[in-house]
Amino acid sequence: MSALKSKAAEAQSGGDARERILAAARKSFASAGFEGAATRQIAAEAGVAQSLLLYHFKSKDALWRAVIDHMFADLNGRMDIAARRARSGTVRERLMSVIRAFIEICSEDADIHRIMTIEGRQPTDRLGWLVEKHLRDNYRAACAMIQEGQALGVVRQGDPTLLYYSFIAIAGTAFSLAPEIELVSERAVAVDPAVIERLITALLFISE
Repeated sequence: MSALKSKAAEAQSGGDARERILAAARKSFASAGFEGAATRQIAAEAGVAQSLLLYHFKSKDALWRAVIDHMFADLNGRMDIAARRARSGTVRERLMSVIRAFIEICSEDADIHRIMTIEGRQPTDRLGWLVEKHLRDNYRAACAMIQEGQALGVVRQGDPTLLYYSFIAIAGTAFSLAPEIELVSERAVAVDPAVIERLITALLFISE
């Protein structure tokens, strides 16, 4: 029985270590990017040996992909819930449901936008993998709703791709640069999700 307990404890400890590594790596990739992040430092932040990090993830590239998969599992799950919640609504209601979910995600953890901003600057193999596995479907669904809204005269005219990235930029940048915004504006709370929602609404929709 003691041997079984020992194996269970080892499995639990290994799981905890893996989660700590993912959390530390996410912070490192968000602040330093893939090139600037070091597995030795990530391991130290996670409180594990570098050999254990490499046992779990084999390489820095594998660790980066695991971080992205972990991050988008949560994001896509929440976006899918938002889309299903409003699927019988108007195009405005459907768009705003997923936009509201995205704003909420960014307000809770700005690291996702920081990582995406760094990765989106260069056409690397990592970016190609990221687009195909995690970004393209969301992009196509959002652009289809934007085009539907434009055809109905609800969404303002313009390139759907640029409108899509404009609302991502408003929400993502506001929260990822929140420390700078608070300092320059001299306000303790300068980034309010409700304000961000109103800005995006004004950007996308034609006033009724």
